[in-house]
Amino acid sequence: MAKVAILSFYSQIVDRGVETFVYEISRRLQGRHTVTVFQAGIPRPQKYNICQIKIKAQIPQSSKGLAGKFYIDVQSLRILAFTVKAIPMLIKGKFDVIFPLNGGWQSATIRIFTKITGAKTIIPGEAGIGRDDAWNLLFRPDVFAALTTSQANWARKLTPEVQTMLIPNGVDLSKFNPKVRPKELNLKKPIVVCASALVPVKRVKLTIKAVAKANLSLLLLGDGEMKGVIDSLGKRLLGVGYLRVVVPYSDIPSFYRVGKVFTLASKTEAFGTSYIEAMACNLPVVTTSDDSRAEIIGDAGILTDPTDIEKYAKDLEIAAHTNYRNKPYNQSLKFSWNKIAQKYSTLISGITRLKD
Repeated sequence: MAKVAILSFYSQIVDRGVETFVYEISRRLQGRHTVTVFQAGIPRPQKYNICQIKIKAQIPQSSKGLAGKFYIDVQSLRILAFTVKAIPMLIKGKFDVIFPLNGGWQSATIRIFTKITGAKTIIPGEAGIGRDDAWNLLFRPDVFAALTTSQANWARKLTPEVQTMLIPNGVDLSKFNPKVRPKELNLKKPIVVCASALVPVKRVKLTIKAVAKANLSLLLLGDGEMKGVIDSLGKRLLGVGYLRVVVPYSDIPSFYRVGKVFTLASKTEAFGTSYIEAMACNLPVVTTSDDSRAEIIGDAGILTDPTDIEKYAKDLEIAAHTNYRNKPYNQSLKFSWNKIAQKYSTLISGITRLKD
């Protein structure tokens, strides 16, 4: 049994893919290993150990400007201070494995720390192909856990000396499944569901335009800096066929279940946990065409070009009127958190034996 530390600055401040990963993996690893999550958010009782590091935190912004490219923006510097404050507790705890999940200077600081102490570093590729995970790979973690095959190939080409393993994110099939009772909503059917942060890279405006052209309704689950612009466009183009709500993560399955199809037109995704959550509720997916999303979605939906509104609208219409039977749910079974947790548990046991 190894002692595992997970550094997750935003846990219990926001619920994004990273924070969901922390919660789901930690509660499944606890018992096989001893897990402690270091976070800035106020702790709530969990099956695993939580250590709150008190430091000013706020909801992360989608764009950090030029300073963010060099990790000297306010958010990055707060994460650095958070990491430095964690060091004495990491020393005292004598952890065998550390997961630094916030990138930037945290990855650099923890890698230096583990080189000195002999602990192992595992970095999941939550940032996706690009600058942030290239930075993570620069510091040569003991293991880089790629979320998709294309990300694994990219990482191996960039840093062939780093051990790269393919371990995707997962879905809790006890919460997300076709037996969940749908929420009762006053929206004309068929309904397209989109769960997204309202930030430019998610391209929700394209979704609104395509849904309007396809004569469907849109249920939008999300919040963010663009909510004013998004709501204005949604009401103008869709009228009563548009509804945006912000709901607790625990209620999301019942909102997915009202839909006939799920869509997310984001330009890039490191993984896209919402895809597998929607598929677990047996919704086909219409999304941007690339290798990563082709791997995740398989034959449970349609890959499209969201910038071509005519094509995007037609694909939404086709998906909404096609009987996919249980293909989406069956595809989601590949991503059960129980299976993913077992892979991480085996990995942790393996690298800690190497250390010994």
